[in-house]
Amino acid sequence: MEMVRVALALLLVAAAASLLPSAAEAANYTVGDEKGWNPDVDYTAWVKKHKPFYKGDWLIFEYQNGRSDVVQVDEVGYDKCDKANALTSYSKGHTYAFQLKEAKDYYFICSYGYCYSGMKVHVTAKSSSSSSGGSSSDSSSNDSSSDTPSPSSKKSKAKSSAAPPSLLGLAATPYAAIAAAGAALLLNRIML
Repeated sequence: MEMVRVALALLLVAAAASLLPSAAEAANYTVGDEKGWNPDVDYTAWVKKHKPFYKGDWLIFEYQNGRSDVVQVDEVGYDKCDKANALTSYSKGHTYAFQLKEAKDYYFICSYGYCYSGMKVHVTAKSSSSSSGGSSSDSSSNDSSSDTPSPSSKKSKAKSSAAPPSLLGLAATPYAAIAAAGAALLLNRIML
């Protein structure tokens, strides 16, 4: 009889857990892959290789300090390689991580003059992914980019699962903790 109660409790927990929304998994992309954020990299091809991008994904720019920067601009600034109306600008250190916080187009350039030779990226972030990975044709066919601090890696060296590294261990499976707590409560009640 007690075995039946335990089995029933586990079944209820499994059913309840299946009703919880699945946690979206953010991906990290190293812009330019192993070539990084440097002159003479085909960022249009890089975007085509890794799209689609989704809200919550991270773009990681790896560059040489003092030789380049990462400037987020609007479409006009992107087209003209003009940082005059920059939305953000970053030139410290060797790495800059930018999170795609909204579903929209993001534009990045290097303001050190390399933009004119193609050191710029345009990325379109979609609102959600129905599956992790895969490619679709409704992403930007141009360059790629994004904005926010530190992340990690998943698909090839460019796409990676996660949030900023500082958050990786904290809430990897938020719904699992809820399901476990619910299971413990149900088991406790049934066993009494």
